[in-house]
Amino acid sequence: MAEHGDPPVRREGSRLVRDVPLHVLAVVIFGLLAWSGVRGLAQDVPALAVPSLIVGVAGAVRALSAVTGLLPATVGGAARQVARGATLLSAVVALATGLVLAPDGADRGFVIAVSAVLAAALAAYAVLGEPGRRAAGAS
Repeated sequence: MAEHGDPPVRREGSRLVRDVPLHVLAVVIFGLLAWSGVRGLAQDVPALAVPSLIVGVAGAVRALSAVTGLLPATVGGAARQVARGATLLSAVVALATGLVLAPDGADRGFVIAVSAVLAAALAAYAVLGEPGRRAAGAS
């Protein structure tokens, strides 16, 4: 039985769907990253813009697929593994792009650090954004 302050829970098949608002938040955050990447390209700052654009688009697509239900609800299905792998690959590409595009001089370390943080955030979302397995009988 739900407590008075618990959020409403919607059932999808046999699993509880409490993470939809978090995936919607992820869509917004990754969408803002993609937008900042586009703006950075327009302002001729490719070293920061390209990794931000890669992370933003990959994260937003992954989060949108979770929100819209394009990925099956079963944990560990082939579609989820492909989505996780593609998101992790995007994180690696974003990091590599940041390393390649980083300018010489004092800004190099900053650009590499920003690219690493963005790539780590995307990788964390790829791994931790999956619904958790529930023990048998848990509700």
